[in-house]
Amino acid sequence: MYYQSISPIVRMGMPLLLAVILCTSCEKKTTGTGHPEDPEKAASFIPEENKKYMYTIENDGGSGSTAMQYISGSRDSSGIAVYNLHTVIEASGTSMTTDNNLFTLAGKTCTEIKVPDAWYQYVALFDQMPNIKVTKTEVFGYPAYMTMENTLKDGSIVTTDGPLQQGQRIEFTNNGVPCFMLQEILQVAGTAKVETVTVPAGSFVCNRFSYEVNTKITVKNGATQETANGNEKITIWMSHGIGMVKQQSAASLVSLVPLPTGEIKKIVTNTASTTTLQKIE
Repeated sequence: MYYQSISPIVRMGMPLLLAVILCTSCEKKTTGTGHPEDPEKAASFIPEENKKYMYTIENDGGSGSTAMQYISGSRDSSGIAVYNLHTVIEASGTSMTTDNNLFTLAGKTCTEIKVPDAWYQYVALFDQMPNIKVTKTEVFGYPAYMTMENTLKDGSIVTTDGPLQQGQRIEFTNNGVPCFMLQEILQVAGTAKVETVTVPAGSFVCNRFSYEVNTKITVKNGATQETANGNEKITIWMSHGIGMVKQQSAASLVSLVPLPTGEIKKIVTNTASTTTLQKIE
């Protein structure tokens, strides 16, 4: 959900097949709540346990991938049941896994916004660039939580609780000259409309949430400093006891790459993707 939900996103100028951070549920017309033992959970966007949810992810460039999500466990935290949403994404022969905490509180489904694993991969790759030496890294604004109002109604809110802005900063030297790269991420609150959506897995009554994620990247490479802005528009259909049914994402993604010469190369990528629930096992 920033999130992150499932979608191909670029957060640090490298392609990430992710977006998990925001999964929840909808209500299938042909089934019950899936959580009869817990009325609050039954009316939430937490997927039913002991089931697997299979998705396809189609990109505008014609390439595709698959994803599988399921609740892999739960624990008690100060009287609140916290569930782990496990996601496995397969693309081009490569597998990526993520885990995110979900819980219900005050009529909302809350999904933890955590530092993406790809951030650490990016730092490791960045440190291998010619003439680059990473001297310090830090993250800020974590943990935060994406919250979705559980009530299936027009005007239900999706927003962020906790720090409103997340980010990462790398300090490095380029040929011995001090430099830095700063990425700031801000989710813009959105609202929902109730809508029945039909996908290969069936027809579901959902909250169709629409929201945006804005990114700002600043790079100082020696005497040169550049700032660039990116934006992602996300629409996600959520149903009680199921989780995400469908997601559409359109983004303008920006990378600023420091060159050994002291220049900064700007790369802009426009992407679109659709994630669709294919079946429930």
